[in-house]
Amino acid sequence: MCLVAPRLALAEAPEVVTPVKLFDPDSGEGIRVSPGFILYPQAIVDLTYDTNIYNVDSGEIEDGVVSLRPAFALRSDFSRHAVSLEGAAELRRYFDISDENSEQYRLNARALLELGLGIDVAANAGYNRGIERRGTAGDIFFSDEPISFHEKTAGIEVARTGNKLEIALGAGVIKRDYSDTVLGGAPIDLSLRDVTVRTAKFRADLGVNAKTKIFGELRGNEIDYQTATIPSRNSSGYAALIGVRHELTGLIDLEAGIGYISQDFDDPSIKSAGEINYRLAASWTPSPKWKLDASASRLVDPSRSQEAPAIITSEFKLSAQHAIGDRVLVGAEAGYLEEEYKTTPRKDKRAFVSGSTTYRLADRIGVFVSVGYRDQDGGAFGRSYKGFAGTIGLRSAW
Repeated sequence: MCLVAPRLALAEAPEVVTPVKLFDPDSGEGIRVSPGFILYPQAIVDLTYDTNIYNVDSGEIEDGVVSLRPAFALRSDFSRHAVSLEGAAELRRYFDISDENSEQYRLNARALLELGLGIDVAANAGYNRGIERRGTAGDIFFSDEPISFHEKTAGIEVARTGNKLEIALGAGVIKRDYSDTVLGGAPIDLSLRDVTVRTAKFRADLGVNAKTKIFGELRGNEIDYQTATIPSRNSSGYAALIGVRHELTGLIDLEAGIGYISQDFDDPSIKSAGEINYRLAASWTPSPKWKLDASASRLVDPSRSQEAPAIITSEFKLSAQHAIGDRVLVGAEAGYLEEEYKTTPRKDKRAFVSGSTTYRLADRIGVFVSVGYRDQDGGAFGRSYKGFAGTIGLRSAW
């Protein structure tokens, strides 16, 4: 887990027009609020029907939910350096099961200093109030209401780009605190979940030619739970990758790497976790109307249960976008997620597929429809469920 994403650069090439850029369904021009800043507000309202709102194997309950998602981005347009402030919220209201109502919001600030000679310093800080979605790793028991948490993040990265050898160094921290919840009317203390995750990253990219770079990447993490338990769940580890970034053509971009991921636990009675590490990110734009993406990745995630100190997560995704003229954008996605709870026999395997269509009613106003299906197999020790959801909504930006 890392707060700072890798910075990559290949030789300068003409901009590739993608379906989203061609269609541009909800891109606003922004509102200039001062000589150096532009405000980009947007809002989405949608109605969703879900056949299994609790994501359970039996006794499924269906319901409808209305979601309101306002957001804004305040960005500078300086000739050099950059700062931004972004915020978003989501208010969910169910028709029948009002206990599932929730409010989520986040605020993130970023700054970029361009020091010259290809050296940039980027910093970020943020706050997020979120919930653990039903059926995910954080929803380990059937609480009366969604489990909520407060998350503070900060990160910094120093990178030198534009040379044959590009280097990036980064560090970050996440502090996540959980609110108490209720089970069967009785309060449940969730302070055992409170955790601080510190991360560090080093990446080097070496240009082989104008279209190819080889890279090496090393990420470290330290997971520190704020409440001590026996056995201790604290751990530290690393993820190493070596790979290649290649621009096959101006329309095909590929990054692939393989390595090793390891997590050592403070308690000597808990066996260290070691796995093959990998990453794939591929993008193909055969024409301005089509875009295809594929990805694969692994990471170590703090566990929300006392029995498992960490979760090794593996995810694979395929997605496609197709623009039909300048008014209709069609998309599809399929994926597979595997969560392995270390020191326990639990392993959840989730497959999901979705499709969407967006129609532009007018400039910066669009209506969209989406459908999705998920199927999780938790085996004898995990959680199994199936569900279908359909959504219709309206989006607008200024």
